[in-house]
Amino acid sequence: MDVKIDQMVYKGSGLARLDEGGIIFVPFTLPDEIVSIDDVYERNGVQTALPKKIVSASADRIVPKCPYYGICGGCQYQHINYSAQLIIKKTILSEQLERVGSLKNIEENQFLASSRDYNYRNHVQFHFDPEGKTGFQKALSHDVIAVDECLIAEESINRLLKTIQFEPGTGIERVSVRDDGIGTPLISLTGSSNNPPEFEVDFPLNVVYRSKAGDIVLSGDGANLFSIKGKDFQVSAGSFFQTNNDIAEKMVELIESLAEIDNHSTVVDCYCGVGFFSRFLAGRAGRLIGIESSEDACNDFAVNLDEFDNVELYQGAAELILPQLNVKPDLVVVDPPRAGLAPVAMKALMKSKPRQIIYVSCDPATLSRDLKIMVAEGYLIDSITPVDMFPQTYHIESITNLKRFSR
Repeated sequence: MDVKIDQMVYKGSGLARLDEGGIIFVPFTLPDEIVSIDDVYERNGVQTALPKKIVSASADRIVPKCPYYGICGGCQYQHINYSAQLIIKKTILSEQLERVGSLKNIEENQFLASSRDYNYRNHVQFHFDPEGKTGFQKALSHDVIAVDECLIAEESINRLLKTIQFEPGTGIERVSVRDDGIGTPLISLTGSSNNPPEFEVDFPLNVVYRSKAGDIVLSGDGANLFSIKGKDFQVSAGSFFQTNNDIAEKMVELIESLAEIDNHSTVVDCYCGVGFFSRFLAGRAGRLIGIESSEDACNDFAVNLDEFDNVELYQGAAELILPQLNVKPDLVVVDPPRAGLAPVAMKALMKSKPRQIIYVSCDPATLSRDLKIMVAEGYLIDSITPVDMFPQTYHIESITNLKRFSR
């Protein structure tokens, strides 16, 4: 059966409308393409089919660089030239804002594009195949395909992996590699046993074994040291850090330009992590309050913000800490996980009535849901800037600047 792809949807597939009125999602396609499909799969009422043949190809279609593309589940857009990827992501963001958030005619700023559309990831997580070879889980599966290299990972990570051998049966479930580019790479080994496996290395390398019993440093240190815009950040094995250094710098520059604060302002950095945004705002604020649930990230935050006397840190979930803060912030920066702001956190945030909110989002659907609430509570969307943290994938990050009508 031949179908025409009408549009791209979030999570990477093309959408085709069937003659009988239904819709079907077809990955690895592009708008206006005509494709032959076979073996339609239905799951939870959603129909999906793989393209059997591209009958009429888009001018934006290119040959994927990666030999594992279409098998590995990590990338969804390698068949699309990079400029078209940005257009598609911007269109999807607009569609989500209108459909989920009822926010029409919202004009997004120009995309903050990545200077590298390949070899940009400073942190990659691998699984193991039955022979102990590193690889990635297949799309829609827990089966692992072994890979020789990952084209979106930094070249240093690929070189490192080729020097390390893992034996099957060690109990290691997955391995992550993070390279800060200025110090020693960090390898995190995650296993089900509380006892680490035997590990030998004859060159400088940071290695941490992670289990339910806690972290055990097997070699070197248990943290990376990143440098962004001249500032160093300690990032422990269990802490999150921005995955694309180029985009991380652009995000900081944008937030610095958006933040309307001075030395009398109170700033709340919610989901502050290791203090990435706090580090650049604390010197301009009178008081900065960080909120973070991860113990590892809080420990890193304390190190990274040690030079400032006007900084406070609360460890706990945002929905627990925000309602207890007796402050009237001038600026609140929120950088929540994909689930967006929890209802209790949103209620507390709206009650505090900050003059300005900068919302850093990694999911356009939950962003749209949350912006709908904020607009109803009296906030104006001053700007939305899409950010391409993850080229070759469907992921869409963005930074929204909101201002309150009045205090």
